[in-house]
Amino acid sequence: MLVKYEIKLKIIYTLGKRHRVGSYSQESTRYCNYSRDKFGNEITVIEPYFYVGTDNYDLWQASCKMAEKTYMELLGKGSSPQEARSVLPTCLKTEMAVTYNIREWRHFFALRCSAAAHPQMRQVAIPLLLLFADKLPGLFDGIKYDTAFPREHYAEVLLTDDMFNPLDAMNRG
Repeated sequence: MLVKYEIKLKIIYTLGKRHRVGSYSQESTRYCNYSRDKFGNEITVIEPYFYVGTDNYDLWQASCKMAEKTYMELLGKGSSPQEARSVLPTCLKTEMAVTYNIREWRHFFALRCSAAAHPQMRQVAIPLLLLFADKLPGLFDGIKYDTAFPREHYAEVLLTDDMFNPLDAMNRG
């Protein structure tokens, strides 16, 4: 089981999917077979920073490992990926390409950067908002966000080209 947390400029995990005007393309667990080499023969989950260093982390980790083991056993006994996915955890990593117009990006940030948003959504949305505000200050610098959210838990924003290859020059500065 691989634990990971990264976002790419065009990628936001599944909590970001519930907004109005937008175009989405998301990796589907219906067709992904995590027992294959393409996925490293394992599932990848998003680590909940709020459990790190607590007894709850051990429970979370054991649950994910059991889900992975059960998923692989179901596949091994002939279940299809779309059948076996019923045991996968909600913290399973997914990749999603999102396209919004400016109004919808502003709406997304207003909702998902507030203190009322899920902590893992703030973890993704706040650093993305700060990037947008840096690159397009007239459009995004006035959006309020949860300034109390700990910066050490911000997701890394990795800028990519259209094929999700890192743009090294842009990622350095």
